[in-house]
Amino acid sequence: MPGTNYVPSAEAAFLAWVKNLIAYVTQRFSVWNIPSPQTVLVPLLTAFEDTFTACQNPNRGKLDTQKKKEARKSLEKELRVYNKAYLLYNPAVSDDDRTAMGLPVYSGTRHQIKAPTTSPQLSTDTSTRRIIKIYYKDEDSSHRGKPAGVKGIEIRWAKLKEAPKDISELVNSAFDTNPPLELTFEEHERGEKVYMCGRWEIQREGEKGPWGDIEEAIIP
Repeated sequence: MPGTNYVPSAEAAFLAWVKNLIAYVTQRFSVWNIPSPQTVLVPLLTAFEDTFTACQNPNRGKLDTQKKKEARKSLEKELRVYNKAYLLYNPAVSDDDRTAMGLPVYSGTRHQIKAPTTSPQLSTDTSTRRIIKIYYKDEDSSHRGKPAGVKGIEIRWAKLKEAPKDISELVNSAFDTNPPLELTFEEHERGEKVYMCGRWEIQREGEKGPWGDIEEAIIP
């Protein structure tokens, strides 16, 4: 398995690497049948680039530096999740693609694992203001968490006024391996409805199981 140190440490190099990767994926995500990086990664990239630029000012303060550190941390965290879920082990992504994106290329025989046949059941905790915590369990289990052999869960979600007729209406995507998955919202979004649905994924092979039921929650 690739190590976790493939991300450039120098901030200028990190910024250039992320911009190249996102630009590359933006041109190919539909071919690879993976979520677009525009929804989650691009806003985080913009936030980091803005704070990075602000810190080039000789009159920068400690607050500017702290904002930059926090912006990079958020971007790198989401980027690693996205890479693991959709790029590092996706058979549709070639080794040449990974090299072009600055991602590691692994080798070695892998044991074939069958795709999940069951669906996750979602439950939510809305006891914290502006945060929806999503818990999940297998439909055949009474315990929270993933079934054996599954690396994580892909959750599609969206804010909608009415229940969606199709999962394609859930335009946001997240990948999680350890519940709960937390969705954080702004104050003005309180009271709006969020619809969500999940499916199990074998991260290494990119195999996915069937979608579960669409659930509803209201932003607290």
